[in-house]
Amino acid sequence: MEQLRFGILGLNYDTEAGRGWPGARYAPNSIRAALSGIMNRMEDGLLFDVNNNALVDYNKIELKDFGNCDDIVHYDHYQALKDMSEEIKKIIGAGYRPILLGGDHSVTNAGFMALHDMAKGRIGIIDFDAHLDLKIDSLVQGKFSGSSEIRRATEMEKYDTRHIVEIGPRGYNYPEHYHFIKDSGLNIFTARDVNRLGVDEIAKRTIELVRQDTDYLYITVDIDALDMACALGSGGQEPAGLTHFQLSDLLQAFAPYADVVDFVEVNPMTDHRELTSHVCANLVLDYIAANYYDRFERK
Repeated sequence: MEQLRFGILGLNYDTEAGRGWPGARYAPNSIRAALSGIMNRMEDGLLFDVNNNALVDYNKIELKDFGNCDDIVHYDHYQALKDMSEEIKKIIGAGYRPILLGGDHSVTNAGFMALHDMAKGRIGIIDFDAHLDLKIDSLVQGKFSGSSEIRRATEMEKYDTRHIVEIGPRGYNYPEHYHFIKDSGLNIFTARDVNRLGVDEIAKRTIELVRQDTDYLYITVDIDALDMACALGSGGQEPAGLTHFQLSDLLQAFAPYADVVDFVEVNPMTDHRELTSHVCANLVLDYIAANYYDRFERK
């Protein structure tokens, strides 16, 4: 069977961080450094996945780093998103499944735009997030912010609220979000739902929702989906979030279905000893490993 092909692209952009802490632009390189430290344990192309008691054979995986989006504009936010989208489309066009390292959550707009342009069918979305990101507009952040990327996706032809699932939202938010969710049929599993129902049930329900009548899947992982204690360095934290194992297990359940995945809102500037970059690096490897098992070891 042919190799799994993944393309890493750093979306080193946080110009739009108008509400949260800036600094996520430094995350792609920080996450890469953490990945390098872990993958340095590789021997003969093999890496031991201790949690799953299995070997991942990277001889069967092509993991190509396409660098960062260093040449995009920063004075025009929407143009920056279009520039990033073009870079993502190049990776898809070359036959790689993008692993995008943000960046604030506004960069997911670029990912949504890219897959929408390349897809020949309907697209589901799984969003791991502490927040709903459904703002219709904002005087401070504008329309294409990290507080509105899910709302913007619902306005695009190939995305449908019925096939969008948000996992991990909690706390208190805008009444407009309540009405939009109620009227649109958007699917929400709060962090409390995950604790109450369990990972297996949430995974089952989510897959049914995002795969019904769709041809593609986009996964976006905002690191603040994790409890604050598990992700010290993020753009906007909320208490009572997912545990690392909950997020990891869910991501691994969804990974084989994904066409694009992004990891956003890691912020080395608010972190302690870049621990959150290490958390994110492990999630990236969990994603890759789950795809490896599905391709090469599925019974």
